[in-house]
Amino acid sequence: MRTLRKKLFAAAGYNTTFFGPGRKEFDPSKPMPPFETYLKEAAAGTCALVPQVNFDEGVMGSFMPGRFIKQGNLPGFLPFMVPSLLGKPCLGVEGACGTGGRAISAAARSVLSDSADAVFVAAFEVQNTMKSVYGADVLAGAGYYSGERKDGQAFFFPGLFSNRAGAYAQSCGQVETRRAMAKWYELAILNARKNPKAQEFANQAKDLLALGMTEPNPKTFVPHLNLFDCSKVSDGASSIVLLSEEG
Repeated sequence: MRTLRKKLFAAAGYNTTFFGPGRKEFDPSKPMPPFETYLKEAAAGTCALVPQVNFDEGVMGSFMPGRFIKQGNLPGFLPFMVPSLLGKPCLGVEGACGTGGRAISAAARSVLSDSADAVFVAAFEVQNTMKSVYGADVLAGAGYYSGERKDGQAFFFPGLFSNRAGAYAQSCGQVETRRAMAKWYELAILNARKNPKAQEFANQAKDLLALGMTEPNPKTFVPHLNLFDCSKVSDGASSIVLLSEEG
């Protein structure tokens, strides 16, 4: 791969709270924060770090918002987030779990092609609008829905990763595989406790390794993973600015 034709800079990154089950303020009996609140917070956080808020373009990323929040045409919200983007090129991108990276890549291409010197990039997910089993069906659209989905688990992607975990355990040993997965869970929670915005920041479980060692139960979830092996459903947004040296 050739090196980039010019210098590319990233600055003013901002993350909202990763909101969902595990946060003390999460209460599914009450209305969830609307997606606009995450967009406004992320944009305000980034713009507060920029001396002059004057971007040439905007890029917005999200996966399946048409299903989760019944909202399309996401680029139209970029001027709502950053008023100086009104009348300027705004692009929407989607790439399943790679959506955020694809948004950054699109902005980088604009800068490297000399069509922009400063590009505002944002991406968000709001998925706590439905129960996880229904959300899993929506997320299955990242695979070949009319093909793979027919034979998948109710929780589609956990099912795929469960199959991989089972194959790994068969090759490397069931006990060692479970210990490794448990250690991963322990490290994830210990790291989350260092970040006030993390979804598991308030997790005070004393024996994380023991929780991670919980045996999978195929009658309630998937055959080779337990609930602690899987991420929770999170809502939130992030933003950043991609710049040329001139920008």
